[in-house]
Amino acid sequence: MKFRQIHAPVRVVAFAVPLIFAQAAHPAALLEEITVSAQKRDENLQQVPIAISAFSTSTIRDLGARSLTDLGKFTPGAEMHNDSSTQPEYSIRGIHTTDFTVGSEPAVAVYVDGIYSARGAGAELIFNDLERVEILKGPQGTLFGRNATGGAIHLITNKPVQETSGSATLSIGNYQQRNVDFVYNTPLTDTIAMRVSGAINRRNGYLNNLTGADMNSVDDQNLRLSLRWQPNDRTDVTWRADYSHMDQNSGAVYTTTGSVYDAGGVNEPFDPFGDIAVDLDSVEQRELFGTSLEIQHDFEHFRLTSLTGYRTMNAGFINDEDGSADIQHRFHSNNTDDQDQLSQEFRFSGETERLKWTLGAVYNREHVDHTTLTEYNYTTFETFALYQGALANPALVGLGPDAEPFDIAERTNLIRSLNQAGANPGFNGTLFPNGYNIDGLFISSFLVGSSYYGNPQNFQLNNILVPAAVASGCGLPASDTNLLAVMGATSPSTAVGCAVLPMIQARLTEDPWQETVRNTGTFESSALYGDFTYALTKKLNLSAGARYTYDRKEFTIATGYNPNNYFFNDINGDPLLVGFSFYADGINHNFVPVKYKDNWDAVSGRLVLDYALSDDAMVYGSVASGFKSGGFNSLNIGSGIDPSFDEETVISYELGVKSDWLDGQLRLNAATYFYEYDNKQDLILAGEPVATYYVALVDARGSGAELELMWSATDRWLLGANYSYLDTEITNDHSAAITAQDRSGQPLADTPQHKINLVAQYTLPLSDLGELVTRVDGNWTDERLSQVSYQAVDDYQLWNARATFTPTGNRWALSAWVNNLTDEEIIGGYIGPASAIGSHTVWRMPPRMYGVDLSVRF
Repeated sequence: MKFRQIHAPVRVVAFAVPLIFAQAAHPAALLEEITVSAQKRDENLQQVPIAISAFSTSTIRDLGARSLTDLGKFTPGAEMHNDSSTQPEYSIRGIHTTDFTVGSEPAVAVYVDGIYSARGAGAELIFNDLERVEILKGPQGTLFGRNATGGAIHLITNKPVQETSGSATLSIGNYQQRNVDFVYNTPLTDTIAMRVSGAINRRNGYLNNLTGADMNSVDDQNLRLSLRWQPNDRTDVTWRADYSHMDQNSGAVYTTTGSVYDAGGVNEPFDPFGDIAVDLDSVEQRELFGTSLEIQHDFEHFRLTSLTGYRTMNAGFINDEDGSADIQHRFHSNNTDDQDQLSQEFRFSGETERLKWTLGAVYNREHVDHTTLTEYNYTTFETFALYQGALANPALVGLGPDAEPFDIAERTNLIRSLNQAGANPGFNGTLFPNGYNIDGLFISSFLVGSSYYGNPQNFQLNNILVPAAVASGCGLPASDTNLLAVMGATSPSTAVGCAVLPMIQARLTEDPWQETVRNTGTFESSALYGDFTYALTKKLNLSAGARYTYDRKEFTIATGYNPNNYFFNDINGDPLLVGFSFYADGINHNFVPVKYKDNWDAVSGRLVLDYALSDDAMVYGSVASGFKSGGFNSLNIGSGIDPSFDEETVISYELGVKSDWLDGQLRLNAATYFYEYDNKQDLILAGEPVATYYVALVDARGSGAELELMWSATDRWLLGANYSYLDTEITNDHSAAITAQDRSGQPLADTPQHKINLVAQYTLPLSDLGELVTRVDGNWTDERLSQVSYQAVDDYQLWNARATFTPTGNRWALSAWVNNLTDEEIIGGYIGPASAIGSHTVWRMPPRMYGVDLSVRF
């Protein structure tokens, strides 16, 4: 971030929303200008008609922030979560995309040094050697382009300079936290400079797992190298390369269903904020590599900028979805991603006395390959949530694709019997005699019920093989026959005990049940854009911009079952394969790819008027639109599931004011906005017998306000506060036909209505020894609905404290810090899929963290 002093006597480091004050070597009472590049040119933040939160390296350090998620807690109107580093979620003013698969794209665009990061897994980077982070709120469809319907996040690293300097920081803390980062800069020639930086973050897990490794540890490293060539005062060329490696036990969820926890056989009593017990360690692995070339050359009347970028990512996430150690609730997943992308942007910019202009062309090409494998055991499949799916689609229990569903009357009768049997395994009614083992009861009762309440032939009971050995146990001749014949020769209830249950129970001890879905995609995007700011008068400016985007996508989905996924054989002795988690009509597609392709195009733009009330105050009004192309459902294939979904668009209206008062000692900024959202791509749970992720569309509206206050009260005291209000509503739920639940009238997920931040910093001079800077910051976030599951998440508050001693000369500094000072116990959100098997899972925010930092500069 660039600063220009506007009052000579004293200094203070100041930032825009979220009003966090950075430590300064020489504290001051007046605020400084902040230069940002949100409009693709360097400008004073207070004169840019966009709501922006900006953070410098020192601000990030004072916050104890190591990721975008940490910054999100202190950014009004933004929610960011990296409970899984490979599946982070970014939301700005209620606009976000949660889909962790590759069929859709984010609604908040993340850029690193001007290069777009297409996948969230590649955006959660260690904060090291950053010049600044800019968070732009509201649609940024003109200058940042597609996938910025909610806003844009830009991480800018420091460029090499013509001086030798460096720094290193060692941090240690509880949970055996140990972090090291360094920066070294040196000139190689009179025109070439080099900068190298790196970081290592390690910490033990804070979730004590009674049945395995502690969860939510950190083990992440990165290395960055850049070279800068400035042959003359008109040419500036920067080459960058970065590498990151992560391998840690993180992203863990755990059950809050006490009975499921207890069934895991642990001795500790259940406590939603106590120890956890999972039978699979959550593991996140990721490897990133990126390189870019930025060329700037100033011609006589304009500047040409070329940005070329290439990035690759390999990531994996293994997770215990049921969040327990109970074998009866086994539900595990393994997600892997391979991704690479190439981008090129050419930008022309210039200005005259009254006109500032930018023209550009952009091309992006991305290739993705994603695989999700789910694993259960047969008991989980047979016991939980199965018969509801089988009623609608008997193929799900292995009866073949031609089996007909029950009608309403048949369903009613069978559900009554199934519920009665499930509640009382010894039910002595029409269908089930006393004494039969509960294992296998649900599938057995379904099959028997089909003979009572449906047409047995339609359910292909005559296609289920009863081997000779099983038939003889039913008192029949020792020869192969079919289930319908056994029912007819004995009775349906007798067939349960002598035929169906033995065949099912023989499978319950077999290997885990596995199903896999694989997606591949090639996505191309091209765009042309222009943006112009014209000074109508000395105080009134009109800005107008537009971008045309064309996206073309090719996509495949392939699903398949493990060949051992069956309970029965057909009459020819071949397994009747069964599907569970990927809704594919109960049909094994044998990993044959289903291919799709589509294209979308749109024009997005902005229109802004800003008026300077004085040299230190301005007001603005804007209209801006955003566009995100359509995509493809990645986990579902079958009847009732749309393979592709439409593009989403948003139009936003904003009024704002930015002002400095008391000769630069007080800063007051405010903004209010309203937007309408069409076809928001929303991640829901759909399908049977176990719901899986599905992208559906909703229309929504949102309105809100943000207020920020920063006051340099004295030479020693810095005080700040900000507040955000957000009100959202789903106006039309296009997914109601699939979920049978119309969410119209509900707020969007992850949209707390109120959010407050407070900051106080005090600088104590210590004569010739140096100075001591102490600061406390607090955040309160209102209750909200969790992503996907739409369960209510309680409000929470977080307080952090930090004290830093810097000796005279500013060559080193020693800090002591505490994050989550009051050790609040906070549920971050609810995770949905395991609820289908009776386990309600959550993820938890970190407890109190504390430590010390030692920084050395040279």
